[in-house]
Amino acid sequence: MTPRHSTAIRQYYTHRKLVRYAAPLTAASRTRHLDAIIVPASRAAGNLKRAIALARAARCQLVLLCSLQTRIDDVSQLLASHSFSKATVIEVSSEYTHHMFDFYTSLWAELCLPATRSTDLSLKRNVGLIIARLLGWQRIFFMDDDIEIPDSDGILHTVGVLGRYAAVGLRVATFPDNSVVCHAHRETGGFQDVHVSGSALAVDCTAPISFFPNVYNEDWLFFYNDAAQQRLGWSDLRATQLRYDPFADPRRAARQEFGDVLAEGLYAQLHTDRYGYATTDYWGRFLDARERFLGAIIDRIEKAKPELRPKIRDSVETAQHCLAQTHPYHYQEYIELWNADLHRWSQRLDKIPTLPTMRAALDSLGLVAAEGSNTDNAAPFVVDMRMPAPPLRAMIPDMPLLGGIVAASAELPAPGFATGYIRELAPAWVIEPKSRMSSAHDARRAWTVFPGASRMFVLSAALALLPFVTLWEYSSWLATSRGPLRRISPIRIDSAAAPDQRKARARLKPRIQRQRDRLGGDADHEEDQA
Repeated sequence: MTPRHSTAIRQYYTHRKLVRYAAPLTAASRTRHLDAIIVPASRAAGNLKRAIALARAARCQLVLLCSLQTRIDDVSQLLASHSFSKATVIEVSSEYTHHMFDFYTSLWAELCLPATRSTDLSLKRNVGLIIARLLGWQRIFFMDDDIEIPDSDGILHTVGVLGRYAAVGLRVATFPDNSVVCHAHRETGGFQDVHVSGSALAVDCTAPISFFPNVYNEDWLFFYNDAAQQRLGWSDLRATQLRYDPFADPRRAARQEFGDVLAEGLYAQLHTDRYGYATTDYWGRFLDARERFLGAIIDRIEKAKPELRPKIRDSVETAQHCLAQTHPYHYQEYIELWNADLHRWSQRLDKIPTLPTMRAALDSLGLVAAEGSNTDNAAPFVVDMRMPAPPLRAMIPDMPLLGGIVAASAELPAPGFATGYIRELAPAWVIEPKSRMSSAHDARRAWTVFPGASRMFVLSAALALLPFVTLWEYSSWLATSRGPLRRISPIRIDSAAAPDQRKARARLKPRIQRQRDRLGGDADHEEDQA
């Protein structure tokens, strides 16, 4: 395949130089309090035993956010059998939504990525962050339910480093925490390190904090700005991950490819001290580097164990197919949306009050703790979270940011995106065979069969509607293919519209009014007054 651009940029096999070693602490600093261990649980309840033991040793609250295979009754029985009462068990259903967790990047992924994630890991971690803010917690520790940490004292040592660092992670080296293609790189003889991970991560909640996007490598994006500012630390405490077969299903590689390329590309910039220059030209060069990286794995396939070779080949070829269908502007567009999400997230955090109990915090999020959970515990610290913090932003070049998300109506085919200029939005990729894509996803992407000129007209007309039209119609459309109604934030554009936009607005104003009459007025969303 002919390279699109120069070959100067590459994917790095280790990111150790970007993470600062958290040196051993003095005895006084080791006594710093840990407020809570937060576990986004999705496996059988038996996997929570280690988290219970760590919370007991640290004398801290244990927050269990349960979904999928984690049954509330089983968790309650496990806690009772261990006589542990400082736990709050919360069920996060597949229908759960809240305006705090509506992100432009999530909508983009639903519309543009056929291999969307089947996990709610990002949502549960974000819920944990907001609970910590609501209760005024200063230090929390995220721990996945497939992680084992043998040294309970090491947790407090890791947390004690917070302050010097905004986040401190553990390296999951015993069964490495890597993507499918990075596992394949190691299995075929390549050197592959492990990065710090959100699966075992201490977070300073008094500092400005990011959020976990709903994309693979969401933890890398969460602490990206910390890594760029040399405020990401790693502890010499080691963690162990439960073993699994990364090559069992090639679709795992498909679901990971976009997020893996995105994160590896952003961190590769930091190695060259080019923090802030993720242009489309850069992404074109990095996609070439990724092509060479995947091709080298296939070339070395004979070095892998014989029983792994067919599965490794299937997984890597699936990743290659996905990569071939992406374009540099997909990554640039995602970063622009992520940038906008970070700014809105920071504004939301500024408005969060400090509440006295876990019960009050869960009520504010529309969640309910399981019977017998500890919900009346007082917040151990009172921190005024309403103090304005500098907005968190992904550092990209100065350029027009998000212009708007096109709102669907009865006369518009479906939503699309514009980022300050009109451009045809091509689908990110198509995975073969066709059976791997659901019919619902085919329906959501049906609008791409329109000729390019028609799509350009749709985007132009929709931009004129943005000051008036909310995304409620889009929510109704999405509900028909993805489930229950979601309430999406409206997006505004600059009021200084071009003359052709004003003409289009005048022609479409009666239709907009009919839509508002059906909806009964504007949505009572947090940003209606923005």
